[in-house]
Amino acid sequence: MTDPTLLLVVDDEALVRMVLADFLRGIGFCVMEASSADEAVGMLRRHEDIRLVLTDVLMPGALNGFDLAEWIAHHRADVRVLLTSGYFSDLALPSRLNWTDRLIKKPYHLAEISDRIQALLAQPADHL
Repeated sequence: MTDPTLLLVVDDEALVRMVLADFLRGIGFCVMEASSADEAVGMLRRHEDIRLVLTDVLMPGALNGFDLAEWIAHHRADVRVLLTSGYFSDLALPSRLNWTDRLIKKPYHLAEISDRIQALLAQPADHL
């Protein structure tokens, strides 16, 4: 039997992060949590087995969710990224990555999160 896939949930709102992490654990994933993109970068540097990062876009700190996704694309290209935001109309989407299959608008249904994670994890590495 293989080990469960390790996900990293990044959100500055503790309750949102906790509910999402608990849900993901309940459907069989191992989950780590970070309260900022800056903290997430440190975790990604230390934990090579992280396979997907689910991150809010707007967070305090030096990096936001898009910055984190860009960092991952350059330093951990094996990691999939799924971004969430409640402020889609205010977002200027960076053009360097294909964001269409990587964004979920808040509020979201947990089943949607599960479906999107499964779809991203099923993509071949060259599609990242």
